[in-house]
Amino acid sequence: MGKIVDIVIPTYNGLENLKMVLESVNSQSHMDFRIIVVDNASTDGSSDYIKKNYPNSVVITNPENYGFARAVNTGINYSLDIEDSEFVLLLNNDIELDKNFLAHGISSFDISECISSVAVKMMNFYSRGVIDDTGDFLKSNGGSPMPRGSEETDIGQYDKPEYIFSACAGAAFYRKSVFRNAGKFDEDFFAYLEDVDFGFRLQLYGYKCYYNPACICYHKRGDTSGKIKGLVVEYSEKNLIALRLKNYPLSIYMLHSPFFFAARLSRYFRFLFFYPKGVFASALKGYFKGLREIPSTLRKRNEIMKNRKVTTSYIIGMFK
Repeated sequence: MGKIVDIVIPTYNGLENLKMVLESVNSQSHMDFRIIVVDNASTDGSSDYIKKNYPNSVVITNPENYGFARAVNTGINYSLDIEDSEFVLLLNNDIELDKNFLAHGISSFDISECISSVAVKMMNFYSRGVIDDTGDFLKSNGGSPMPRGSEETDIGQYDKPEYIFSACAGAAFYRKSVFRNAGKFDEDFFAYLEDVDFGFRLQLYGYKCYYNPACICYHKRGDTSGKIKGLVVEYSEKNLIALRLKNYPLSIYMLHSPFFFAARLSRYFRFLFFYPKGVFASALKGYFKGLREIPSTLRKRNEIMKNRKVTTSYIIGMFK
């Protein structure tokens, strides 16, 4: 038996996509895995389908839609109670895997003990020569999250294995030990940027994220969340406030605050005049939600900064 990986798949009314991802998981060259599906109260028969067609899988059914962060935490907690697995793979339900995806991902951890997470090469499902995400970064001027390579034609520009800022949790490997030592995803985020927030915390704690371009998958971006009007904008704006307040060393935060402000003004101008009706209102709703959560965000910041292991200059060096 090889190294066992627990595959945590959150789902919400995504039965057709779920069929695709489960088929690709069960076609892997590396077959030592456990599937843990966390169903956020789907009404399309997702749980029944899995139990019938994949009886060896674990199905955890939530009574309501708790969002991505809480769903994956539920699956991670299940994995942490089991001693036979070494790694966790978080996987969106709208992903199709290359047949050697698991093998390449797991072998990445052999490179160094300091690697806590592995980012993969995510391609567009519908246009397979177009990149979806090759790891996440923060822009140095506006502090906004940046999925590297998104919508670029793939000409091999991201085919170099390297250490990067963080992995997109739509398809990302983690050592199980990192969840015991650094905690899990912030459930107040509900969805969006929770993976960048977690990746930032790992960087602050001295953990490394390794990008392995041999791990290839295909992503139907927005196929689930896009069905819920305004969700992306609302939670992105809310969570951006928490992401910065929780994780930025104070000197960086103060230095970049004018850029944060200018970037938000520019973004809201576009929301108001160039986006469909309702987007601007969703952005404002998220912004004020973020402001109301500042007291709890600052409490989380205090805990994070107590455990910080790296210098400010190291963090600055991770920005793009």
